[in-house]
Amino acid sequence: MSRLRFTTLVLTGLLGLATSALAAERAPFDGLVLPFKEVVVSSPVQSTIDTILVKEGDRVTTGQLLAQLNSKIEKLDMDRARASVEKKEFDFKSSKNLFNDKIVSEDEALKNKIELEQARLDYEIATEVFKLRSLTAPVSGIVVEKLKEAGEAVTAAQPVFRIVDISQVYVQFYMKAEDLPVVKVGDAINVRCPVLDAQKVWGGKVDFVDSRVDAASGLLRVKVLLDNPNGEIKAGVRAEVTLTK
Repeated sequence: MSRLRFTTLVLTGLLGLATSALAAERAPFDGLVLPFKEVVVSSPVQSTIDTILVKEGDRVTTGQLLAQLNSKIEKLDMDRARASVEKKEFDFKSSKNLFNDKIVSEDEALKNKIELEQARLDYEIATEVFKLRSLTAPVSGIVVEKLKEAGEAVTAAQPVFRIVDISQVYVQFYMKAEDLPVVKVGDAINVRCPVLDAQKVWGGKVDFVDSRVDAASGLLRVKVLLDNPNGEIKAGVRAEVTLTK
């Protein structure tokens, strides 16, 4: 075999190996779609549920009332504290005017001022205790689980609702540590979800690359962030992740 022919065969083989390695690097990764946010709404106190205002599948916004716990006693305490503030304000204004007219001492006026401040603090505390009886949505999203019904008792920290935000979604996949130079935060990524639409491709960007490599498997975790305004990408489905560079 001539030297020229041998050199050509070697170069061809190296090119084939390089092409195969590149193809292997860019083979789709198997991923899983995760919600952008998932929160569990729990009862902050032990009580009984008076009313539930949402059902599974409802879209909710941050701060929206989801359920009202029994709050009759707390409401009475708040009203009493408010009335006390009104009385202390009247007493303070009266003592201030009398002090200005030198009818009462400065100590008396100061005493009424302190009592007013204390009444305002008591009212603020009573208001916060009353607010604990209202379960509100901490994030905007979809109610996917309603774990209690009206009339049921709940204990402190007991889950009542689960809410997910899928206006954006993560696609999580694992890659070998030696492939780390191939993916960086901000890289464009193509994602397919064959179970939803075999042809459609969604574009996203690498949002997170784990700095830890699992010692047993040699793999590290990567998360891709995709916009999902219409909610067409469902959390929990498998996905194929392909690099675009």
